[in-house]
Amino acid sequence: MTDFDAADEIRAGARPNPKPDVGTMLTPLAPSGPSVRTLMVRKLTDIVVLPSAKISSNERSLVADILLHVLDKVEEPIRMEVAGRIARVSECPPALVRMLLLDEVAVAEKIIAAAENLPEALLIEAAREGNMAHRVMIARRIDLSTAVADACLAFDEIDVCKQVLKRDDCTLSPNAVNKLVALSATSKEVQGMLLRRRELEPAHGFIMFWWVDAERRRRILTRFALDRAVVQDALADLYPRVFRGGDPDTVVKDILILSERRHRPRGVNGEPVSMEVVRKTLAAACKYPAQEIIDAVSMLGGISRDLSGRILRDAGGEPYAVLCKSLGVPRDDFYAFLTAAADGPEANARADHLLAVFDSMARDFSRAVLRYWDWDTNPRIAHITRLMAAIQSDLKINTIDDLSASFV
Repeated sequence: MTDFDAADEIRAGARPNPKPDVGTMLTPLAPSGPSVRTLMVRKLTDIVVLPSAKISSNERSLVADILLHVLDKVEEPIRMEVAGRIARVSECPPALVRMLLLDEVAVAEKIIAAAENLPEALLIEAAREGNMAHRVMIARRIDLSTAVADACLAFDEIDVCKQVLKRDDCTLSPNAVNKLVALSATSKEVQGMLLRRRELEPAHGFIMFWWVDAERRRRILTRFALDRAVVQDALADLYPRVFRGGDPDTVVKDILILSERRHRPRGVNGEPVSMEVVRKTLAAACKYPAQEIIDAVSMLGGISRDLSGRILRDAGGEPYAVLCKSLGVPRDDFYAFLTAAADGPEANARADHLLAVFDSMARDFSRAVLRYWDWDTNPRIAHITRLMAAIQSDLKINTIDDLSASFV
């Protein structure tokens, strides 16, 4: 073989023949089979997986520490092999399990999917320090706990959220539900799955009401129907003390207004307003919600201007039905408002849909919904609002980063 032929073989990937030993003129054997490093890892793994009767916990920890030193220096298939064997051992030292949990997804899957008993603390750490694929796998575990679910949801990843929401056997924490409600504004899939959860409460539903579709709005109003009579009866004796007596506690006053039995429309100077004025104002608002009409509806409904504008400018019309019901508008008048504002088959179908929404509510319940929508000082509602602002801010930043990357 010429020098050129030998060079060609080396370039082609062939292993060059070993050179003879100078002293003995014997040619050493070419290496074959697993490397010594691989053999060492396998032998050490054989020791780690021994039953408790054959090895003490201290000895097992010693071997695990050796593995920690060498395991990240072998190929991924070997690490997968080790992880598969470790998954069957409940006594494995946590440090070694942690290393495998945070390894590449193919390695971590051998532990996450197969190990029956993993400490909750290790799963939480893996969820916090791993990537999204790790969190999705952890969310699929049979033993998913509330604390582990919280750790999985901490990164606002829609795929992880959907996987957690599928787990009806796992109870979500209040903070997790708040976060999912905020995230539902950006994902229709999350909306549908979240509305089926038993942990959802009226405050959550009435917040979600603003960004779900018409069918889900009806479901929210049906599911979270409530009667405030119990609260009203319990607080009845406080009204004269706060509003006519000498104890005008502002916190108590806000709660009493929130719980009032029946709202009476008032004018600019607080004077009672007739139903005829209410009808004319709401009819005009249905046709053209100009700013002066928004201000007038705010006074009549006893709600903030921001909420009044949001209701009248909502494309679906369901909030307008809630408003009219709360003010005691007769059924026929409400339907006349809708049909007078637009003509055609689609307009009639929309009027029929909104009339069904109107008919499905009791007046006291519609008033409660309005109060929830206008309850910005409630700690939980304020917290969800802040979460939504943070998520939307992150989405804008990510979008800008994506656009920037596209021009690089």
